[in-house]
Amino acid sequence: MYLRTYSSGNLEEFVEVLRSAVARKSLIVVFGECRVDYEGRAASRLEVGERIVIIKQDGALLVHRPQGYSPVNWQPSTSIIEVTYKPSIGLVIHAVRDKPREYVTIVFTRIDLIVTGELIDHADFTMYLEERDMRDILVENPWIIEDGLRVLEVEKPVGDGYVDIYAVDKSNRRVLVELKRITATREAALQLYMYIEEYRKEYSETPRGILVAPSFAPTALETLTRLGLEYKYVDLKKMWELYKKKITRKTTLEEFFKK
Repeated sequence: MYLRTYSSGNLEEFVEVLRSAVARKSLIVVFGECRVDYEGRAASRLEVGERIVIIKQDGALLVHRPQGYSPVNWQPSTSIIEVTYKPSIGLVIHAVRDKPREYVTIVFTRIDLIVTGELIDHADFTMYLEERDMRDILVENPWIIEDGLRVLEVEKPVGDGYVDIYAVDKSNRRVLVELKRITATREAALQLYMYIEEYRKEYSETPRGILVAPSFAPTALETLTRLGLEYKYVDLKKMWELYKKKITRKTTLEEFFKK
């Protein structure tokens, strides 16, 4: 990692610093006083204040205030970033996003520090979802468990417990789905079997039982087979990707109405 810092100079001199960094696709962090205008699906103006502006190596742009972890303005990607100096106005960063067409214009009236550099990070990231998040993803995407599966109820009471997902398959047979976000054990298989038996007693029909987990202990697989139950492996990394898309959609919608 090699970082360059610039803290002495006027706004006009900083223009070339930022232009060069943008051309190199460097990481750019700017501390200073600025105002921000947004135009796109809506329009907004953030009046002058001291802020941190970050331009990442892939062109993502974020404007942070001194408080809170979420950016007050942001673009997930940019197709054009222009840096200019306008006398009596300030140093202007103009960022354009193609799809959807959006514009963010940042006008610096003062810059205290600029940091630029190239960071290297190729590490894999694995997120361990909560079981509730895993359940919600499967409820929204039941095809992950089985094509044609339709969810009827979440946390359905069965006997003295609650089965995670209550569904019906394409043959119109009821299905009880139990989830484990870690390795499923023999006890998990027996728990599912208990739900099947309780359901059979209450409704006078035998549903299918599917245990869903990222991995299974050998004793769990043996017990499931012996009891006539089914199992489904799920890839937590792929589920995390679906979870990210869900959160991104929610955040984008919230940002849209805030602007």
